[in-house]
Amino acid sequence: IGLAIAYLLHPAVDWLTQKLRRRGLAILLTYLLAACFLGGLICGFVILILGALPQGSPREITTQIFAYFESAYQAADAYLSDFLPDGMPSPIAAGLEQLSESLERRFSVEAAVTFLSGLGNAMLHFFIGLVASVYLLKDRDFFYMLWERLLSVLLTQRAHGLLNENLSEINQVLSTFVKGAMIDSLIIAFLSSVVLTALQVDYAVIIGLLDGVLNIIPYFGPFFGMLPAFAVAAVTAGPLHGMFAVFGLFVVQQIDANYIYPKVVGGSTGLHPLFVLLSVSLFGSFFGIGGMLLAVPIAGIVQIFIKKWAFSR
Repeated sequence: IGLAIAYLLHPAVDWLTQKLRRRGLAILLTYLLAACFLGGLICGFVILILGALPQGSPREITTQIFAYFESAYQAADAYLSDFLPDGMPSPIAAGLEQLSESLERRFSVEAAVTFLSGLGNAMLHFFIGLVASVYLLKDRDFFYMLWERLLSVLLTQRAHGLLNENLSEINQVLSTFVKGAMIDSLIIAFLSSVVLTALQVDYAVIIGLLDGVLNIIPYFGPFFGMLPAFAVAAVTAGPLHGMFAVFGLFVVQQIDANYIYPKVVGGSTGLHPLFVLLSVSLFGSFFGIGGMLLAVPIAGIVQIFIKKWAFSR
């Protein structure tokens, strides 16, 4: 956990260190800015769900948010029931009922204690990882020196140099893609939610979040994200409203493709668009949605080794 957090935040820390000349202050500001960014996104989605600034106690706000998602479930269940034969239960209702029965069978004092213990351990691990990430960022040069000494002991000089060269190129592809894709996904989720809310599409926040997650998948993701927007808008207000919803998301995708994505991700993998399309299709056919999400960075890494093999020949 500490390595993952440090890996994601170290570019911002390095940039602020160059500006402020004090690494400790740069680390503090980076964590504060990251916390403010995540908090701002959460508040923004809460405002979109509630339609205004949240008022009342935390329990009341939580109740309103749960009611929002419950109404979305009821609407989806009612919509699916219109297409199912009479007497056939809705798959959503059946799935939730099975989940409820499973929880009832497994519920006990022992299970509750185990769950709370696991939750406490997870929170403790995250906190320790957060502290570890601070040490990793603060003493980066020290840990890098240890890594270099370890490699020099275990490997020959030539193998040491080749390993560092390959790891550096892989890191360039992965770091740029992963961090850029996460930021791009959050931006698209928020923009899609805002656009669908402005178009008065029901459950705009849920669809916007789904659109942001699917946007990580090149080519196919934006199309998959438009389908629920069209379905919800068409069912509630007619096909024309559904077309407006699709057009709104299409505009967001064009802004992303031409301005946002090139800035935050850029050509990190160096793959031709045709190879991106082929890699997403291939990995998706074998590994499903997870394969589509990982297709581009894996294809970029494979491309590095293919080029090295070709040059060596």
